[in-house]
Amino acid sequence: MDESKLGGALEHWLGFQDKIGRAFMMNEDALKYPLSDYLVNSGGAHINTIELELTHPDFSNRLIDLTITDNNTIHRTSSDKIINAFELKLAKTSTRHLSEKKRLFNDLIRMAMANQHSKGKCYFIIAGKSADFETNFRNYEDSNKVKFYRQWFKFAKGQKATFNVASETNTDYKSIYDNFVDSYEKRYIGGGTLTLPKQISTTCEFVTAFKVQYVPYMAGVWSVE
Repeated sequence: MDESKLGGALEHWLGFQDKIGRAFMMNEDALKYPLSDYLVNSGGAHINTIELELTHPDFSNRLIDLTITDNNTIHRTSSDKIINAFELKLAKTSTRHLSEKKRLFNDLIRMAMANQHSKGKCYFIIAGKSADFETNFRNYEDSNKVKFYRQWFKFAKGQKATFNVASETNTDYKSIYDNFVDSYEKRYIGGGTLTLPKQISTTCEFVTAFKVQYVPYMAGVWSVE
């Protein structure tokens, strides 16, 4: 799988949908279908290994947007192993809001945890209109003039961001991390008690390189561990 081609396919698919008047239909769920299409037709995945909304191995009733498993039959079993996992987000105005920051971090930590069960990489992907991607995600500044998401992500291919989680003292981030435990601990089935990891790392596998004025949509792909 070529993450650069994957990211490029998503941004071009979004642009195509916009051109034919389907922008109103764009949401996070819609991104699963071009991603699946790419993985099967160009990413080397067998169609039967693609699973939408698979239960996370560490949580009951918590689903992963898309997974590739090692089972290429139509019959799912409890012994199926995750090869790759993907969580998807759409960049929009609300990406700057606290509720979306929590949802986004929840995806990151769940991918970091899924990575402990997978044979390959686990990914976080975000795409959206270029203005939203740039203003509400990549360059979004909080009330302290801090580019909030730069704590979690680098925006150059190959660069890694590693951030403390369990020992975080900045209340803007710590409250989000603690909220994850509060929201997920009752559904935790991983054994023992749900605790925050010491650190999470994300590596930029792809991010749209063109300037906003040249492309209508942008995408970013990060592997998470």
